[in-house]
Amino acid sequence: MYSFSGSSLSKEAKTFSIQEFQSNVALGPSDLAEQLTQKLRAEIIQKTGLKEVFSNGDIQFEGTITEFKYTPIAPRSSDTGDVSSRDQLSITVQVNYSNAYDKDFEFNKKSFTQTTDIDTSADRIAEEPGMVEDVLKKLIKDIFNASIANW
Repeated sequence: MYSFSGSSLSKEAKTFSIQEFQSNVALGPSDLAEQLTQKLRAEIIQKTGLKEVFSNGDIQFEGTITEFKYTPIAPRSSDTGDVSSRDQLSITVQVNYSNAYDKDFEFNKKSFTQTTDIDTSADRIAEEPGMVEDVLKKLIKDIFNASIANW
């Protein structure tokens, strides 16, 4: 079954459940896993007709944030040597997805990584919330497309 919302779930699927995502990273916002869980929940509610249940939904998600890191990119030369003019924030999450009606589309420990860049002259502390928001939106889109949309 295909719909204009981007969902290709079986007609039999009526419910979903999400176990709170876990975080195995030392860096990043303390509520990063909660943000990810809430954004995935909102995406599913908005784009499907599924009702959320506490556990044992027809489709189920759980996962772990496995990476939150900044990497220097875009090197440039300066009088004091080579330096980076941009840093890249990268967040990786491993997701388990089960579907009671479409077992062929299930996956375990599937990794999703997304990034965003920041100029090194910018205030990272002030910019980080917006950067995290940007990366989480991309991750949610990837997770939704790989599971519910079956893309």
